[in-house]
Amino acid sequence: MTPQQAAKSVPAPVRDAPLTAPCETASPMRMVSDLRRAVRRLAGHFAELPVATRATCPTCGEVVDARFERAGAQLVLRYDCGDCGLRREVHHDTIWTPRASDFPGSARRTRAGARIHPVHRRLPRTVETLCPVCSAVIVGREFVRDGAVWIEKTCPEHGYVRDCINADALLHAKALWWTFEEQPGQRSWHMPDGKRCPSDCGLCGQHLSGACLAQIDLTNRCNLRCPICFANSGAVGYVAEPDYDQIVRQLEALRRLDPPATAVQFTGGEPTLHPDFLRIVATAREMGFSHIQIATNGIRFAEADFARRASEAGVHTLYLQFDGVGDEAHMPTRNCPGLWAKKLATLDNCRTLGLKVCLVPTILKGVNDRRVAEIFRFAIENIDVVSAVSYQPVSFSGRIDGDERAARRYTLGDLAHDIADASGAVPLRDMYPLSIVTPLAQVLEALTGQTKIKPTCHPDCAFGTYFLVSPEGQAVPFPAVVDVEGMFWEMNRIAARIRARRPQTPLAAAVTSRLDAWRLVRMFKRHFRPDAAPEGLTVRRFIRSLQGLVDKNVGRGAGEQQTYKTLLCAGMHFQDRYTFDAERVKRCVILYSTPAGLFPFCTYNCGPEYRAVVEQAFAAGARSGESNSPQNLVMESRA
Repeated sequence: MTPQQAAKSVPAPVRDAPLTAPCETASPMRMVSDLRRAVRRLAGHFAELPVATRATCPTCGEVVDARFERAGAQLVLRYDCGDCGLRREVHHDTIWTPRASDFPGSARRTRAGARIHPVHRRLPRTVETLCPVCSAVIVGREFVRDGAVWIEKTCPEHGYVRDCINADALLHAKALWWTFEEQPGQRSWHMPDGKRCPSDCGLCGQHLSGACLAQIDLTNRCNLRCPICFANSGAVGYVAEPDYDQIVRQLEALRRLDPPATAVQFTGGEPTLHPDFLRIVATAREMGFSHIQIATNGIRFAEADFARRASEAGVHTLYLQFDGVGDEAHMPTRNCPGLWAKKLATLDNCRTLGLKVCLVPTILKGVNDRRVAEIFRFAIENIDVVSAVSYQPVSFSGRIDGDERAARRYTLGDLAHDIADASGAVPLRDMYPLSIVTPLAQVLEALTGQTKIKPTCHPDCAFGTYFLVSPEGQAVPFPAVVDVEGMFWEMNRIAARIRARRPQTPLAAAVTSRLDAWRLVRMFKRHFRPDAAPEGLTVRRFIRSLQGLVDKNVGRGAGEQQTYKTLLCAGMHFQDRYTFDAERVKRCVILYSTPAGLFPFCTYNCGPEYRAVVEQAFAAGARSGESNSPQNLVMESRA
């Protein structure tokens, strides 16, 4: 495929003009607060029922006038269809119908005092979403039609829009049931007056989850020009590149979180282009980050000397941009001839140095979705260095033509079936949301008395499975070997029992007993299926492998020899303005530390898109001599 053909196959979304262009007189604080006000400007329009909207008639499928209204204690959507007449449909709701979680042990309020709305496990349901044109918060709904899950919404200024959330409604329904206790979130030292998601982002007091993997952008410069880059790196006309001291402040902010972030990913742009890259990595290691990961295209890591110095500084894992096998696979998404040779050189250098690699393909339907299988096979063939494949269905940053969006939309349901076709997995048996493994962190926290980061993201965020890989290259999904549902339910109960005996103080010493240990061993034995396990995988080795997934001291170095090779094969579907759900953002576990505060991934990059404004504010402030400290930017947001 030629570069010209590639450009035609992946049209660039139409990006909105920035609210404030970077200039000498722009105020960094004003630019950020302007966006926050723009996001919440329609809140009054949906404050009280009834609320007029447009919706898909459940009988004939036509988009008709409708309105949300109260019917006794229930919320209903009343359709006014010219062909089918009036019809009412009950909707599950937290926007106008507050309710508490029915899961034992769930927090009812965040540490900042905000009411927690539990995950609704049934459809149709109401959602707080965004207008794709103006980014203002509006009301929408998610519903099932023709075996898929859809979202639809109507902005009073820009009209109606509909998009697909998940191509497989059964898998979506299964995912919704695999969340456990709601978490109380962070102590919002950085945004003490932030109360509304996502308009008070930075973080607001409604945020529920800790940072499983924190993010810091080192630069917006890049040595590629990818037509699908959500960061629009290298093409915005200015450089946003925090200096070393500013990056240290952003790292310190992550360590001051409660619970503190222990894993950080440096990203960009291409983070290796920062002039202090190696020094920043070394500082992060000294500050106590146990996992340091680099989101990279691999071009600089293809240089053996640079890869060695990065490893010595403290890099553990490469989050490697990887869209298929061979140069042809990378042309539609990266448009860079000769990139494949650099990918292979990067993998060889990581293999030599003992670094791990997570392959990161961006998937567009009709462009490279057929490559899901070849990427899976490549990962299995290189299991000695590849620990995961994180497929990323494309997120449409900015606006894009509706027909083109429908043709390119690729969901986690699509991915689950493509992974199954590649591996022999069974989607309904083997695929789960990331949140199902939360009890593993719960039980380790209960046993040790030390706070653990829990993957309590929304079940719509990440979906996939782990594979156990034998020395012969046989890949077996975890659920084929273990009754994962029974195991994690029982694990959660054991953790709750231990916590109930433990003093309710932070990092209290664990109060465990031989009975606890016996229960855990019995649990693993009961749910383990030895007849289905690959050769050499015993219960003991399985337990060690499971520990290695959340404890880097077990899963790396000499400890790695006692574990079984595993491959995480999953997708993380980042939101955009078309598919945005505020309840997902409240549970985000991928938090950006920026000069303007902390932001969930999907508000920073692909919802309200705080990234553009923060980068402009930083660049503008750097030129005008203003301080860009987090405290300076937050003061305006509280005004």
